[in-house]
Amino acid sequence: MSQKTKLYALSKTLGYLLLLSIALAYLSPLISTMLAAFRTDADLLKNGIFSFPRPFYIGGFGRVWREGNLGIYVRNSLIVTMTATIATLVCASLAAYAIARYNFHLKILVLLLFLAGLFFPPQVYIVPIYFLANKLRLYNTYLGLIAVHLAYQLPFSILLLRGFFKTIPSALLDAAHIDGASELKILLKIILPLSVPSIGAMAILLFTWIWNDYFWALSMSHSAKAQTIMIGIAAFRGRLVMNWNNEATSSFIAMLPPLIMFFAFQKFFIKGVRMGGIK
Repeated sequence: MSQKTKLYALSKTLGYLLLLSIALAYLSPLISTMLAAFRTDADLLKNGIFSFPRPFYIGGFGRVWREGNLGIYVRNSLIVTMTATIATLVCASLAAYAIARYNFHLKILVLLLFLAGLFFPPQVYIVPIYFLANKLRLYNTYLGLIAVHLAYQLPFSILLLRGFFKTIPSALLDAAHIDGASELKILLKIILPLSVPSIGAMAILLFTWIWNDYFWALSMSHSAKAQTIMIGIAAFRGRLVMNWNNEATSSFIAMLPPLIMFFAFQKFFIKGVRMGGIK
């Protein structure tokens, strides 16, 4: 083996070790939470957070579900997250298609108006949104939370989908126009089927962001009627201070839907990244 081959093998090994170290660093909170969810507090205090459960304990799941009323919060989160995700994808697809494929006056201004929402943190406009929601009787309702998430996630979704729609060959759309296809039919029969990887990747991101949201859920609700899982975990933690098993178990339950969503549609996410839908 030549010196050059040895150096290449060494650099490759070091690169894999570096990537493995980074992956473990990112996964360590998830691993520690999963381990703590199946352990008693006494086991955690005695053996540390990264040891295996001794004994294996599952009683915390039933306790947090009953005492923390997590079923109500999970239901609220599913309704808000799934509805807001679907609504955002529908609206973003329509807007992105129009901006990517049509030439009209003030097109750049319209795009900039959409993207203006990316330049300001939500704390800047929380006060007017709060008063507007109260005036329209949307405060502490599913519709209010869904509308806020739709408005907040729309600029980023339009930006990404517009970038992908522009990569679709114009000749394909011109051929559809010649055959007499309407714009809606072109969008439904050509654009969206070709964009499934990009839309799937966007759906995973939207679902994760909306599900994990704490700021808007706290600002736009005041009771369990509309509060989501993140608010429920915070409220439960306040009642049971320093109960590590309860906190880890409730956090583990909250992590499951985004994890299931990702692993179920990860092929779309990976393909969407490769095809340039997300860069």
